[in-house]
Amino acid sequence: MENTESLKLLGSSMISFTEMIASTPSCLKVITKDGVLLSMNPQGLSLIEAEGMQNVLGADVYKLIPKEHRARFIEFNNRICSGEKGNMVFEMLGMKGARRWMETYAAPYKLTNGETAHIAITNDITKKVEAEQQILLQNQALANSARLASLGQFVGGIAHEINNPLSVILGKLTLLEMKLKNDGIEKAEILSELGKVISTTERISDIINNLKTFSRDPQRDAQKKVPLASIVKDTLSLCFENFRLNNISLSYVIDTEITVECQKVQISQVLMNLVNNSFDAVKAGNERWVKIDAGIKGDTITMMVTDSGKRISENISEQMLTPFFTTKEVGEGTGLGLSISSQIMSSHGGRLYYNKENQHTQFVLEFPLPS
Repeated sequence: MENTESLKLLGSSMISFTEMIASTPSCLKVITKDGVLLSMNPQGLSLIEAEGMQNVLGADVYKLIPKEHRARFIEFNNRICSGEKGNMVFEMLGMKGARRWMETYAAPYKLTNGETAHIAITNDITKKVEAEQQILLQNQALANSARLASLGQFVGGIAHEINNPLSVILGKLTLLEMKLKNDGIEKAEILSELGKVISTTERISDIINNLKTFSRDPQRDAQKKVPLASIVKDTLSLCFENFRLNNISLSYVIDTEITVECQKVQISQVLMNLVNNSFDAVKAGNERWVKIDAGIKGDTITMMVTDSGKRISENISEQMLTPFFTTKEVGEGTGLGLSISSQIMSSHGGRLYYNKENQHTQFVLEFPLPS
């Protein structure tokens, strides 16, 4: 019995290491510091669409990396051949044109000539990356939908905000026309009335530009340093008229020197969502106001959106930042506004939270101080 066990162990030890490498489901490769392929197992050859090792021995691996990933891969290979270990996700181009996403785990490997090469286990993660990209696209679509839905609540007010100044312009120009026909107007009066027409036109232009900015898909926008007051001013220009029509006070006090590094449209989306929620919460109350203010404490910029509503109950406040949670009637809310707003703040290195210590309803936005 003892001899049988010994023979089994001996047999196991005689299994060819080469056969083990050949049968592994991962790509195993060795490349030099110059990117020359020295060895690759069958799985790797299949991934790069090579018929056999004889067809690619000594090939330039860098040519299998698309241009947009090549410089990063070369830098990675240099680090590995300098003695470091590491991992990397990159896209690879097969010899027959197939593109695949790869994740590689690499370490330095001493060759018989004394040089240090790059040995790595690499796996095809194309399906995983495509699934993640699909989820990202879905999340972006949800964010865009939530952004436009929040804007839609104030469309009536925006139309009113534009219609009123148009009526003023029409009235001023009609009066000027009548007086000019009757020669009953002085040059100074003409200039005065035209000045009022110009300022009213500029007001309409500002509203339309803010509307266009807010409606734009922000995904390709880079983060920039923007005065926080300008974000608040531009966003609230789309809300003021609706608040006025509903006798709700909307005010803000923001130091013009406070600057945040952000995607302006996304932060406008967060603010618009909070203002929307405040509007819904206070419009039926006896006391109706919404205030926005900001300050700097240490390395954090804090902006508070406070309304005249009472504190939110604990069982609701603990759930309201989760997706699809809403206390609104069916058809009046998606339950995505606060969760998406929280994600946006996280992506900016900040956070959004409900301040349960305030006697009213208060949400706090925290931004890192720009460097």
